[in-house]
This record gives sequence, structure tokens and C-alpha cells, in this order.
Amino acid sequence: MIIQEDTRQKKTHHLNKEQWFERHGIKVVHSKCIVGDYIIPSDGSVSVDTKKDVSELYQNLVQSHNRFVAECNLADELGIKLYILVENEDGIESLDDLINWKNPQYIQWLRKQKQGIKCKPPVQNVSLIKMARTIEKKYGCTFLFCHPYESAEKIVELLTKGE
Repeated sequence: MIIQEDTRQKKTHHLNKEQWFERHGIKVVHSKCIVGDYIIPSDGSVSVDTKKDVSELYQNLVQSHNRFVAECNLADELGIKLYILVENEDGIESLDDLINWKNPQYIQWLRKQKQGIKCKPPVQNVSLIKMARTIEKKYGCTFLFCHPYESAEKIVELLTKGE
């Protein structure tokens, strides 16, 4: 099996995946992906976009919202099923679990409030879940969660079989 990995992936951040792919005889070629981070080049109908943690998902949904939505929209327009796979060690297994996520930005915001620094509070978890559900409904993508050590196997599963 050959998997294409986007060239914009940071090489040193994905050693677990690289080792898993190698152990399972999966060849990884590096080339720019139209959407997402991983795709099977001979098929191209499914792509997996990985997030290193929930904080990166938050950043995509809130701070880089327009760019992120544009990528989801492009996948939809091209007929590519896009999975957003969020790696995490927080025990988050679904969008609903985000309700209990401890947002580091919220902790920073609380510290600033105690210091008398006025600033806008971070987006609440409920709103984050609503944003993700709206994107799923509008663009047909799917948000999934896994432990970082499960991500390589999950990527292959999604690219070959779907959910």
C-alpha cells in the first residue's frame, strides 16, 4: 500500500506514525495534498487531516476558521470525504466529550483576569462543539478522535474502509 503524506506535515512530529507505517509495509510518499494530510494517491476519494491535539483543533475552528472552512468546502466540492482526526491524550473520543476539555486558553484568560488584564474570553466548549457539528453538516466532513499511538492505524482504516 502507498499513502501520500502532505509535504507541509512537520517531519519530526509524526515519528510514531512513520514507524507504524514502516512496520506494516506501508510506503509513504511526500507530496502536496489538495486537502488534508494523508490520501491514497491511486484513489483520492478520502483524505485524513490530522490535528496533534485538541488545542490545534480549537485554533483551526476559532482562530483560523476561514482557512479551515475553505479546506472543508474544497474537499466537499471535489467529492473528497474529509476526516479530521484529532490526536489527544485527554481522553476525548467524540465531539460530545469536548464539553469536558480543559482549554489551556481559558486558564490563561483566568490568570489575566486575576491580574486585571481585560481581554476577550476564549470560545466556550459548547460553542466549539456547535461549530464542528455545523461544519460536519454543511461540508460532509467528520471529526474523529484517538490517542496519538492509534493514529497511524486509524488513518489507514479511514483511507481504506471509512468509519
